Amino acid sequence: MAAKKPRIVIIGAGMAGLTAANKLHTASNNTFDLSVVEGGSRIGGRINTSEFSAEKIEMGATWIHGIGGSPIYKIAEATGSLLSDEPWECMDPTVDKARTFAEGGFEVEPSVVEPVSGLFNALMELAQGKDIDDGDLGEIYEIATRVCSSGDGFNGNSVGSFLRSGFDAYWASSIGKGEKGCGGTWSRRSLEEAIFTMFSNTQRTYTSADDLYTLDYAAESEYQMFPGEEITIAKGYLSVIHHLASVLPQGVIELNRRVTKIEWRQSYEEGPVKVHFSDGSVLFADHVIVTVSLGVLKAGIEGDGGLFSPPLPGFKSDAIKRLGYGVVNKLFVEVSQRKFPSMQLVFEKEDSEYRFVKIPWWMRRTATLAPIHSNSKVLLSWFAGKEALELEKLTDEEIMDGVLTTVSCLTGKEVKKDTGITPKTLTNGSLREGDDEVVKITKVLTSKWGGDPLFRGSYSYVAVGSSGDDLDAMAEPLPQINKKSGQVNGHGQALVHELQVMFAGEATHRTHYSTTHGAYYSGLREADRLLKHYKCDF
Repeated sequence: MAAKKPRIVIIGAGMAGLTAANKLHTASNNTFDLSVVEGGSRIGGRINTSEFSAEKIEMGATWIHGIGGSPIYKIAEATGSLLSDEPWECMDPTVDKARTFAEGGFEVEPSVVEPVSGLFNALMELAQGKDIDDGDLGEIYEIATRVCSSGDGFNGNSVGSFLRSGFDAYWASSIGKGEKGCGGTWSRRSLEEAIFTMFSNTQRTYTSADDLYTLDYAAESEYQMFPGEEITIAKGYLSVIHHLASVLPQGVIELNRRVTKIEWRQSYEEGPVKVHFSDGSVLFADHVIVTVSLGVLKAGIEGDGGLFSPPLPGFKSDAIKRLGYGVVNKLFVEVSQRKFPSMQLVFEKEDSEYRFVKIPWWMRRTATLAPIHSNSKVLLSWFAGKEALELEKLTDEEIMDGVLTTVSCLTGKEVKKDTGITPKTLTNGSLREGDDEVVKITKVLTSKWGGDPLFRGSYSYVAVGSSGDDLDAMAEPLPQINKKSGQVNGHGQALVHELQVMFAGEATHRTHYSTTHGAYYSGLREADRLLKHYKCDF
């Protein structure tokens, strides 16, 4: 009689889950009875390549963050996914340099923007523990390093506080250089501060934090980036997902299987873990690898009817509660003409008496509106935090009105929907009154990661009050085992089954959280843990 194969159930068919499944299938010599259960109707998780206005776009994960050493880059390169006859999202060196427009209807000269950009970038690189070359930064570099080394008003807690201290020190050193107005109602200080805020808003989309004052400063230097340029994938991010899934036998991946409960530390003959599904069915397993998002885990530990039975131990649930998890959404806008300029958007403070009240609040913390490549009719803007959630609630009509109003107020030109009246508009990358090339917004598309119950947001960050130790705690398998006594920690029970519930996903990687390659590494980690446990030769 053949020995029963260990049953492994992987929850989630995203990057982490499919990487683990790929490794377990290819390296175990058919040792395991393997299932990947996915609550949605597709594979990929927070990777979702789609199409809009005949263009390939990414609704979720977009970038390979550094091509030097990235496992995602290696897969995409090996499978030919980086090559395309057509330009693709955010990967076109011919896109015009961004032009900066400030509320009140004027364009900001690069000579005003560039020192603030240099300051912000220097501060972020120092916060991330990078060695930076002072180069041409001169006084800006000196200011940034002084704030970093001496505090200089910085309380040491958050990235937002550090950036604020850096800007205040910069401005204190610049007093007298330019107090005169810079256009409309702007003073030099208010304009530079608003530009600095614009770069902060871009940083929010990188981290998913609604407010950079909630982003832990100490953990920022633990986060690691690969060297080399950041690129997108010409044939779409899903090409990497499909490559990982292609080796799995038919039937291993089961779609529309939404998990409602994970019972562990049980004594069922079929296995110590029982997975319940929304249709009333169950699966028994020796090991379950949970790859759902941190947002789903946060929801899953709330209330009496939590996702886990018994509830997760304190060290695990506390880490889940402390870590940050935010929402980032993308807005795609189709316009009627190509050659739309790449725009950086500078806004008055929300309580300023000079602000244009018709600009909706949810537009005020987006930083850019730019074509996805130089010959595209599709514009892209990023939203994070509260405004990202608001974007999910708006109708297409409300979004189009908000974009049109914002562009009009910042450029000083009237932009209208197609009403049969020739408007003053942005045409062919220049600001002019045109009667032959009217740019109209024809349709919009938004991602909706916050309201999706399978994700409840976009990616994790280390919040003030948490640390990299919490990311390590996220990766700890259950039950915790006392290696000396061979007992389950805190329960005094003899060990029956190790590695009953395991965790993977970007929020379980200490140095590469929030990234697809972090999710990839975490899937390998948990697969290798099981292969080692069963002494498979891998």
